[in-house]
Amino acid sequence: MRRIKPWIINSTSALALAGGLIWLAPQLIDVSGWPTVPEQAAESLSAVGLSVEQVLVVGREKTDAADILDALGAVRGAPILDIDVPAAKARISALPWVRSAEITRHLPNSLHITLNEYSAYALWQHEGQYTLIDRDGTAIINVANARPEMPVIVGPDAPDYAAALFAALDEQKNIRHRVKAAVRFGGRRWDVLLDAMDGGITIKLPEKNIASALSGLAVLDDKHQLLSRAVSEIDLRIEGRLVVQLKDGYAPIPQQSRYSPAEREVRTDTRIASDKELPKGV
Repeated sequence: MRRIKPWIINSTSALALAGGLIWLAPQLIDVSGWPTVPEQAAESLSAVGLSVEQVLVVGREKTDAADILDALGAVRGAPILDIDVPAAKARISALPWVRSAEITRHLPNSLHITLNEYSAYALWQHEGQYTLIDRDGTAIINVANARPEMPVIVGPDAPDYAAALFAALDEQKNIRHRVKAAVRFGGRRWDVLLDAMDGGITIKLPEKNIASALSGLAVLDDKHQLLSRAVSEIDLRIEGRLVVQLKDGYAPIPQQSRYSPAEREVRTDTRIASDKELPKGV
């Protein structure tokens, strides 16, 4: 299990890495549910050491330290019992990278924050901009441009269906690592682009049974190195068949007199299916 590194933020906005989780009191005292004490009493408590001197954050990787401090709304020396913990929690949870947050007071002078951050999985291209999304399709934050290490998804509803698509692709590792983009058409199905956004191989997936279609493709690729040939498009939209569109210089797929059950209904010629053979609306 990956060890989560705690970070200490002092209220002058400096950030330092701590060697381990620091407990400033012999036991954890959670007083987040206590009512706010009167201002005069709070100031009296501050005078005897019950004031904010440091903030410890666990789970912070993407969220800016200054943003946490701003959302916390506390300054050094503020009475620790006068902090509105639920309100501060809501403000921190609303930060772009934060999925959820917990705040506890550790008397006499420490605030501990635990963050659960989103993990960017893909880039959603829409309305002329890019948005990082989590695996579950949650939009995290807009970014200036595409990142080469992340696949791009396109389509108004693409984030809602990306998790199912990539779950099917993850079962075929030799295909998955070549995916550069996935374009969703008509809210029904995907085209997956391998190797490059332009000039690579386009795989046209069916509306249903994506995992089965990709599995059949992986079988052919293993036997005939289909994805290593000069292929521009592979059409899997018709169940049980595969139709390829070729680039110039294509080396034909070896024909065999006997096919395994997985290959029996799969086309291996170079003909492109006519419009009459495709399902309506495709």
